[in-house]
Amino acid sequence: MHCPQLPAEQSLVLGERRYARAAQALGQDVLLRLIIFVLYVLGFPRELIAKLFGYQVPGVKTLVDRVLSNGLEGFVDHRKIKMIPEEKPVTITQGESYKQIHLLDKVIVIPDHDRLAKKVLSVTLTEAGLLSNAEGAQILGYTPQAFGRLRERYRQKGSAGLIDQRQGQKSDYKVTPEVKAELIYQVCTRIAEGIPFSSEDIWAALNERFPEKKISPRTVRYHLNRLGFPQVKGLVKKN
Repeated sequence: MHCPQLPAEQSLVLGERRYARAAQALGQDVLLRLIIFVLYVLGFPRELIAKLFGYQVPGVKTLVDRVLSNGLEGFVDHRKIKMIPEEKPVTITQGESYKQIHLLDKVIVIPDHDRLAKKVLSVTLTEAGLLSNAEGAQILGYTPQAFGRLRERYRQKGSAGLIDQRQGQKSDYKVTPEVKAELIYQVCTRIAEGIPFSSEDIWAALNERFPEKKISPRTVRYHLNRLGFPQVKGLVKKN
């Protein structure tokens, strides 16, 4: 079966009625995710879908990845239906020159000097509901108010809003700050959602987002190793 070409006809009256019935049967959140995924499958741009439904473009990408990896289970937000765990899902410990982020039974190592990595990680986990605003601020040494402003910049500009435009941030191993931020975001969202991934998956996502950069698999593996992501056992697949 080929992707159908939709005619430019729509009855808003019928649509409102059908939407209300579907939302009652499936739940508002599940229905919204279904619509987003169907629009993606039918070829609509992620940017347009994100704008229509108040999502960030990376959020649309995460939803699509989750559904493609987990099938129908990907439409359900299990964080809203599971009982609250006895232990905190995320804890933060300080090493000699790095922070360790313990996410459930996984560990992510972030060097203290890598402020961009810490920004992306703290904001991603906080936006996913795995950290409180105060805990996210703790990773960066920010006040809760300053961290709240950082989160707002992220909501408005995506990962680009986390880059310090005043001082700039140097490219590292042929990777710009924007690419590095996207790499960390891709990994963190997969960990938070329990989606297994490999360096090849991250490489494919980065090259889809930045096709002009022509990022190599070796570069992706290099940064994953530096950030300690190979230690995330149980989710990282072998290439």
